[in-house]
Order: sequence, then structure tokens, then C-alpha cells
Amino acid sequence: MLATGNVDKVREIAPLLAGMNVSGAPEGFDVDETGSTLMQNAWLKAAELRKSTDDDTLVIADDSGLFVHALGGRPGVFSSRYAGANATYADNCRRLLEELDTVDDRRACFATVLVGLGPNGTIYVAEGSCPGVITVAPRGDRGFGYDPVFQPMEDTAGRTMAQMAREEKGAISHRGRAIRRLVAMLSGTTPADTKRS
Repeated sequence: MLATGNVDKVREIAPLLAGMNVSGAPEGFDVDETGSTLMQNAWLKAAELRKSTDDDTLVIADDSGLFVHALGGRPGVFSSRYAGANATYADNCRRLLEELDTVDDRRACFATVLVGLGPNGTIYVAEGSCPGVITVAPRGDRGFGYDPVFQPMEDTAGRTMAQMAREEKGAISHRGRAIRRLVAMLSGTTPADTKRS
């Protein structure tokens, strides 16, 4: 069970957990993300959902952020609410582009921390990152969050994440890498992209 009520996250993560019965948190699940790091926020969400799930359910919490070099790492842990508490994806992208309007250094990095809480008190922690640059304008209508303004360095075609098919994005994204590492921990194997992210 994923410790999120964000249906976009559930849609993105579920295919990466092939063979598992994946669901989002029950309706109304909401946790104040008071941590100062991705790890702290992921832990808060996982621990809260663990209280209301069956003992044999693996609870997975994700916290992700966009870290922009020229902004001193902002928006970081505040990525989902960068333009305010009730900000839309478009609002957050707009604020980011406005702040970078006259900035030449547009380097950025997406990062994810996953915390998994399994049966018998088992704990799993997996991380993933994806370096890239912030574009001067949104491009594409796929994905969510900052995808329309984030161009991964690994995409030689120069596309934003919002211009990629879900499978293409999952192959190089921060969240995809973290999920593969988590699956590797669960299966006792090593993910193929460990050295690249």
C-alpha cells in the first residue's frame, strides 16, 4: 500500500512494482509533512499508514523534491507546495520559471526517498535521483508536477519528462530508480542502474 492520496503518484509507481498488488492509501489519508528532509517526510507518511494496515502489508512511502542549483536547492522538500498550500502543478511550474527568468544556470536534480515498512518490523530505504535542467517554458502534457519544465540530462532528444512515454520516464526517473532499488532489496538482487544514479 502506497502512503499517498496522490493518484498521479499511484499511477506512476504501480507499473514499476510489476507482479505486486498495489493500492493507494485509504481516502482521507493525509500527513503533515513537517520534516526538513525527504527521508523525514517519507518516514512520517510510512509510519502513519503502518498504524492502519494489516501486518502482512508492505507500506511504501515516497517523498520527492526538485532541487535547483541556482535557487540554493529550492524548492526541495517544499516542491509540492512551492507556490502555496493549495498550489496546482501549473502554479508551481509558473513560480519556478518566474524565479529563473533571468538565470543562466538552470541545472536541477529530482530526488526521491522511499521508506518501506514490512512485516515483523522490517524497514527498507531506497533513493534515486535524476539530474537535468529547467527549460525556459513548459513542454509536453504527460506526467505531473514539474515534468513539463524538467529536461533530464540522459535524454539525448532534449525532451522534458512530460514529453516522454511513461515507460521511458520510468527508466531514467528518480522515482523509477528508487523503486528498482527497493524491489532489488525485496528480492535480494542488485538493480542494473545502481552506478548510474
